[in-house]
Amino acid sequence: MTLYLLAGLVGLTLFLVFRKDGLAGMRYGVETSALLLRSVARMLVLGMVLAGMTQVILPQEVITRWIGDESGFTGILIGAAVGMFIPGGPYVVIPLAASIFLAGAGVGPVAALITAWNTIPFTRTVMWELPFLGGAFTTSRMLVNLPFPIVAGILTPPVYRLLV
Repeated sequence: MTLYLLAGLVGLTLFLVFRKDGLAGMRYGVETSALLLRSVARMLVLGMVLAGMTQVILPQEVITRWIGDESGFTGILIGAAVGMFIPGGPYVVIPLAASIFLAGAGVGPVAALITAWNTIPFTRTVMWELPFLGGAFTTSRMLVNLPFPIVAGILTPPVYRLLV
């Protein structure tokens, strides 16, 4: 379904670009896309390799026990902690989250992991936010965002069950 939706959006965009700028616009769009792909391809491949190797390092039994559907609130806390401390951009984190999800991690812990990575990232906060925005702002934002991974970990599973 996602592939069809994405293909439809690409088709619509191609149509709109052709209508606006003709073949020259389409050629420029393809060239820009190729440059973007070239700039992220290495990170994407490395992220996929990391995700695959994670399944070897962490066997399914370990993933299921610690962050599986039956891990409950503890699994959500573990997912949130991992998300908070995991370094890297989306090319690393999203394939890694998908890998552990496919290996048996529960919906709640994976939702908590991704939400924590987005809202309370330790590495990006220390390296970027704190030096540029200061301690008061950074602390305030972190405290306000702290519950969101837990909330996502609790609320995402019932919504997910409605959709599958």
